[in-house]
Amino acid sequence: MSPPVIFEEIPCQNGKVIAVSTLSDEKTLNSLSLEMIDLLLPQLMQWQDDDRVALVVFQGAGNRAFCAGGDVQALYRSMVEHPGGPNPYAEAFFEREYRLDYLIHTYQKPLMVWGHGIVMGGGLGIFGGCSHRIGTEKSRIACPEITIGLFPDAGASVFLKQMPSHLSHFMGLTGCQINAKDALMVGLADHLVANSKKAKVLSVLAEHDWGDTEADNAAKLSQLLATFEDGNNFPEGQLQGHAEKIKGLFSNCGTNNLLIEFALGLESLSNEDEWLQRAAKTFGSGCPTTAHIVVEQLRRIQNLSLHQMFAMELAIAVQCTRHPDFTEGIRALLIDKDNQPCWTHQMGTIPQDWVEEHFAEPWESGNPLADLGSAR
Repeated sequence: MSPPVIFEEIPCQNGKVIAVSTLSDEKTLNSLSLEMIDLLLPQLMQWQDDDRVALVVFQGAGNRAFCAGGDVQALYRSMVEHPGGPNPYAEAFFEREYRLDYLIHTYQKPLMVWGHGIVMGGGLGIFGGCSHRIGTEKSRIACPEITIGLFPDAGASVFLKQMPSHLSHFMGLTGCQINAKDALMVGLADHLVANSKKAKVLSVLAEHDWGDTEADNAAKLSQLLATFEDGNNFPEGQLQGHAEKIKGLFSNCGTNNLLIEFALGLESLSNEDEWLQRAAKTFGSGCPTTAHIVVEQLRRIQNLSLHQMFAMELAIAVQCTRHPDFTEGIRALLIDKDNQPCWTHQMGTIPQDWVEEHFAEPWESGNPLADLGSAR
């Protein structure tokens, strides 16, 4: 059996190498498992300290996905075994996943990621943290956690914080799928390159004369990728095309009843086209607790540093494993597949105390990610 992550080193000039990490579990659309995380984290740390390595490349096996998300079925089994928590497996999964994502965000060498196909959830956590993010004509990017009772995690707070408020709220609340042009617009992608050019890109990178500093190699990588960039034949952005309507939608929502007013406004827009209809349907059937978490999450992150955002996300994730909606959402969507989740609360009836519970740190000895702020 082949490993779920394949590591390679491509020789370059002057003894330098390009390190390549391939997520290699096509049957799960390269979904991120704990085994993958435990392979990636030490290898990335080793490459970061290796003077031979000029840059690191992330890619997914096959043509369907870079990474479709985290291994939520394994999380489901652990939550069934440990209802109400503590849940050793789930807590280890989220802590180690977020440590990996934090390392990617703070990596001291250029990180290029080829975001072809599905890039969602845990896959978006990796993609979003890389320094050179490539979108292709088939990129499908989303934060779909509202469908299973989780929340936009794995560092989603970082890129949502950087977006205009109406777009970050819309993405988190509707799980809408965006494409490469959208991702470029909202700062989630850096280059648009046709997937057919991938082999040539890697070949050219291998022929290049790389330097010894992160800044020099990052600049060279950007220049090389720019020569391949061509989004003329890419599909037009959906988020881009609906930006003004989305902005108007939120401008009519008061802070006290934001979610109720958003639901009404979105419903009135949903008859205009299929993309908005899908967004309205996802929000309408999604987890009400998640919707409230998203609003509170986006409010809190405005004053948080990078490591504080990851620490907050870990607290929310652990609380989601200890509350019933996450388990129920996975059951309805992926286990029984009846698409009839029985959510704990309905929209507009959620006590604020219930929302606050999901942000409360459950550890007596402190947040396991508190040390991230002192990481190099």
